[in-house]
Amino acid sequence: MRRAWGRLSPFFGGARKQIAVLIALAVIAGLVEAALLALIATIAAALSEGADTISVGLGPWAGDASRPLAFGIAAGLALARAGLHLWLAHLPARMSAQVLARLRSQLFSSFTGSSWSVKADEREGRFQTLMNVAVRESAQAVINVAAGMTAAVMFTTMVVAAFLQSVVGAASLVVTSVVLYIALRPLSRGLRRQAQVLSREVVEFTEAVQEIVASAEEVEAFGATDSYRAGFHRRVEEVRRPHERTRFLAAAVPGLYQSAALLMLVLALAAISVSGTARLAALAAVVLLLIRSFTYAQQMQAALASLDERAPFMDQVADALTLYRTHPYQDGTEDLGSITTLGMDRVSFAYRPGRDVLRDITFEVSRGEAIGIVGPSGAGKSSIVQLLLRLREPTAGAVRVDGRDVRRVRREPWREQVAYLPQHSQLIWGTVRDNIRFHREWLDDGDIVAAARLAHVHDEIVSWPQGYDTVVGQRASAVSGGQRQRLCLARALAGRPRVLILDEPTSALDVRSEELVQASLGAAKPDMILVLVAHRLSTLSLCDRIMVVVDGRISAIGSRADLLEQSDFFRQVNEITQRAQDRD
Repeated sequence: MRRAWGRLSPFFGGARKQIAVLIALAVIAGLVEAALLALIATIAAALSEGADTISVGLGPWAGDASRPLAFGIAAGLALARAGLHLWLAHLPARMSAQVLARLRSQLFSSFTGSSWSVKADEREGRFQTLMNVAVRESAQAVINVAAGMTAAVMFTTMVVAAFLQSVVGAASLVVTSVVLYIALRPLSRGLRRQAQVLSREVVEFTEAVQEIVASAEEVEAFGATDSYRAGFHRRVEEVRRPHERTRFLAAAVPGLYQSAALLMLVLALAAISVSGTARLAALAAVVLLLIRSFTYAQQMQAALASLDERAPFMDQVADALTLYRTHPYQDGTEDLGSITTLGMDRVSFAYRPGRDVLRDITFEVSRGEAIGIVGPSGAGKSSIVQLLLRLREPTAGAVRVDGRDVRRVRREPWREQVAYLPQHSQLIWGTVRDNIRFHREWLDDGDIVAAARLAHVHDEIVSWPQGYDTVVGQRASAVSGGQRQRLCLARALAGRPRVLILDEPTSALDVRSEELVQASLGAAKPDMILVLVAHRLSTLSLCDRIMVVVDGRISAIGSRADLLEQSDFFRQVNEITQRAQDRD
């Protein structure tokens, strides 16, 4: 429980006062219940003896009362206990819900504030698992901690009350509890080991499910082969085995504890009987107190077992928060102003030390100019895009905007003026208007429509029955691939950026859609800097200059005519393009 508290305490925040209230309520509830049990035993003994006067009290605190008064006090104590236990149920539920919300908010904020290198290395599906499974289990652990604390306080209260009634019985109870705790710890450690295995397999399974969803179209086309199905069933089995073991141990440990506790109760009563010190009322009170004590001891053991089961999930959340927070994105301090030039100055970059993917890259592009980037696969084109977007930072040299190192510039204005259209455009589930606005609440409907017109998709949008209120998504049948690409182009243009970076913007488009995108870019070009990464030479027709990147270096840069003379790679690509056009 100490280990669990060490993991959970940073997430509690303002809940520490609630924990203090919880402990205080548990003390009061324990005293009320102990008094009620002692009074019930006293009433039962008095009724068996036919006495009209009942001795009401606990240990040295006693007094005589009539039957009606004793019954009234007992009823009042029972109602008080019910009210206290309602509060003892409400507080943990409230704390758990607060921790659930706080952890999700912290994970979201830490993830969005972390560097792109951390996000890019995140395996698909892991963050979803953290947000859903790991956070939910951590929040449930709060209830386990609260239940364990409450049970410990109630157990202690019952022990004290039992000592007041019978020293021999209470001593037997304490010794029994210690022996049982020590005896059952190996099973609890086994539960923790299996829980760690289960938590890893749950993450792997969630990631596998994510891959199933992402590749559903390809699987539908190629067919779900026997090996594909067998792979999924193997994943299911890898989760089933540790799940079965954890569920068995989680249920077996409390059950064994309860059985052993009942045996020890018999032995404790035998010890009282041998000592010959028990009166009828005291014996009845000791029996009730011992039974309740073992019940709370069992609850403590169950809480510990549940915490052992959930500890790996708490570790996952804590480790993820540490990773995100220790790798924040780096921000500058200077305002951006208007962008007139953008380029690289002797830039080198490596994803891993000693393995450069870019070496000594230098170029500059001005507003109103479009520059294309071509090269073979793996040449470093995408790395240049990530550096220009400030997703990553050079290992040497600098990306410069108007002569300044971009690292000196604040990211917020940079993101407002630098837009990006990725190769694989992503639509969010929502209306067309929501997709173009893309969480930028300062963009009004006029901005949305203007961007759609510039992207040559407005007429198609208004032809749909719901127009801009049409709900679309990544796989929505309402939009074609070309329309999806132009919707995302409208998204990029909606904020009137000064720099627009496009990664293969027409690679998946038909001729007509490519022509419309080209027209859109041509209309936007005079007011911005355009950077286009492309394999199709037709995409580069509006570029003033083209940069050929080979093996992480700029092998040539210039106009199309210049490159036909200077670059072997460009000549080869041009010849292949010409042959393809002749065949068509």
